[in-house]
Amino acid sequence: MRRLVTRSRLWLTLLVSGGGLFLLEGCDPTVRDTVLGGVGTAATSLSSTFIQAFMQSLQSTDDTTTTVRAIIEEDPAYFA
Repeated sequence: MRRLVTRSRLWLTLLVSGGGLFLLEGCDPTVRDTVLGGVGTAATSLSSTFIQAFMQSLQSTDDTTTTVRAIIEEDPAYFA
């Protein structure tokens, strides 16, 4: 089932991107360049955002404090 969903999403992505390029082919070159430039910029920004978030998650922060609780066991008086 998962394989079918993955394959369907791949075909849908290919059809949408191919159809979008087919529609942009008949447009004014200025409009086409503006749209494709915007899509490229958005994809670059999105990927750099995810990479930056991943790198920040790997960095350790030393701002956390650790609380240690000491349990002191006292020998009962009857063992002495």
